[in-house]
Amino acid sequence: MRNSISDLLNAPWTISVVFVAIRLKIFTILSNKMMTVEELSTNCRAIPHLLKAVLDACVSMGLIDLQNSKYMNSHFSRVYLLEGNPLYVGDYIQLLYDASKHWDKLYDIVVTGRNSNDKEPVDEAKHRTFIKAMNNLGMLGEAEALRNSVDLSKCKEMVDAGGGSGLYSISLCQKNANLNSTIIDRSQTLVITKEMISGCQGRERITLREADITKESFGKNIDVVLLSDVIYDESMTKIVLKNAWNCLRKNGILIVRGYYSDPENSKPLFGALFVLNMIVFDPNTRVMTISSLKKSLLEIGFTITRISHLTERSFAILAKK
Repeated sequence: MRNSISDLLNAPWTISVVFVAIRLKIFTILSNKMMTVEELSTNCRAIPHLLKAVLDACVSMGLIDLQNSKYMNSHFSRVYLLEGNPLYVGDYIQLLYDASKHWDKLYDIVVTGRNSNDKEPVDEAKHRTFIKAMNNLGMLGEAEALRNSVDLSKCKEMVDAGGGSGLYSISLCQKNANLNSTIIDRSQTLVITKEMISGCQGRERITLREADITKESFGKNIDVVLLSDVIYDESMTKIVLKNAWNCLRKNGILIVRGYYSDPENSKPLFGALFVLNMIVFDPNTRVMTISSLKKSLLEIGFTITRISHLTERSFAILAKK
């Protein structure tokens, strides 16, 4: 195994500590300061001696440094756990926290095929957390890897279907000066998209359009369609891929990017866990793998030009009409 047995055995406890520290906003409160446990407890509205146990665990994990009875962020936390930094992953950690109670039912789901969790409505706050969490992952090398792996220098019009935070459109437009992108998504998402791309270089070449990508046309004579973190459920995959086919010009490019599993070949861990995350929310979900995606693309008529790892977490599939 790549990880030590201690890492494996401690994982449930350590991730719980990080959940709590994020929820208490410990790393943000500390920022570049040094504080005693009493000062932190006042800001966190926590009980001092109980908060100290959390802080000391963070010290042991290398997330916080302790000097002269004062706590301060470690370099790691200043990079990844301090709100406002480009590589902040706190939204993704919050998403994991929200999903944890569903994972507690994994055994029952595997044995019975049923999910005993009460389905909660996705409110605005949770939806915002999800969009920002996917943006967190995208900032961890995903967007940069994609922009470096595709040549869109001769393309003018791209549709980013289900574009979420807009990160990938921004990244690709910044690299390709002639590229314009239309981000298609639902209205509640586009409100967040607008906020997140505001002020970004290349924003003037991005258009936001409200639409349901499973029901409405993407447009006509499009050079590129990007499907990033969009097609996972088999029930909607062919519908979305067919819409992409219909809008592309001849020899138009399709880019599919996501956290897929590849059981027969590289078996990436993140992809396998991503599949389980979808299953714990809905055991009836049939999640696409690299093999099933390839089959669907060929059935529709696409010519696959490349299937590759982008990062240790993700794949990209390039195809032409």
